[in-house]
Amino acid sequence: MAEQDFLTQSQQKPVEEKKEASPFENLSRNVTSLGSRLRVLEERYVNVRKKTQMTDQNLLDFERDVREELRALNQELLDIKRTVSDINENLIEMSAELKKSVKQSELKVVEKYVDMWQPMNFVTREEFNKYLEEK
Repeated sequence: MAEQDFLTQSQQKPVEEKKEASPFENLSRNVTSLGSRLRVLEERYVNVRKKTQMTDQNLLDFERDVREELRALNQELLDIKRTVSDINENLIEMSAELKKSVKQSELKVVEKYVDMWQPMNFVTREEFNKYLEEK
């Protein structure tokens, strides 16, 4: 389509021109027109290329930032896993200790025996030896 427009423009004769231009003048105008169109296309190409480079750079920066954040999140996840593992180990140790401890019912039984025996009324050996010496 662009070629067709170019050909139709080159074939059109200016309205103001009354005499026919020489073939060299037409060729010169066509070359000049083609040169200016080529410059415009080159500028557009350069602009598109700059935009593409900027987009590529932004994409690389974004990818680097995402990788850094992902690395930080992975590190945090590892820290959380370690913490959960430590808490789990502590809970297992506490559970084992609680299994070893005395139950309340067992403590009540011991308390009844202590109340029945009344160990505070017992005599120590030293007290007994003193008592024997006195007698």
